[in-house]
Amino acid sequence: MALTFTDEQAKNLLALLGLPADTSDIDTILATVQDLADTSQGAPDQVAAARAAGLVTIDPTSLASLQAEATEGRTLKAAAARQEVEIEVDSAVRAGKIPPARREHWVGLVAADAELGKVLASMPANVIPVQELGHGGEPDADNDLTERADWFH
Repeated sequence: MALTFTDEQAKNLLALLGLPADTSDIDTILATVQDLADTSQGAPDQVAAARAAGLVTIDPTSLASLQAEATEGRTLKAAAARQEVEIEVDSAVRAGKIPPARREHWVGLVAADAELGKVLASMPANVIPVQELGHGGEPDADNDLTERADWFH
């Protein structure tokens, strides 16, 4: 039994195979059909080849889920890092190392460069007075100035 194609059918077949319209070699056409058949059946072989090469295959739904979880993890990590910076800067404000008005400035600096956190930590405390200065405590027993001075009447 011989297969015969009309000129239009032959043209459509060659177009579907991705061959030039003037291809007339039957062996080329058959080889192309064989390659297409091998490729369509080769999906499991491609997976096996990927696994043999040390690769892992994953379905699109699982991949999308992993990507979403990774994005969420990066967001949480960034928020935790920001919170640590804010705690460090708030501690410096409470210690009087920097004024409260410069808090956001220092948060931005330390977030951009962690080495500036060391600079902030090394700054002297009470530059901005937050603790009493002078004689705000109780007098010593040896140096009690609350006793009556006899010469002062």
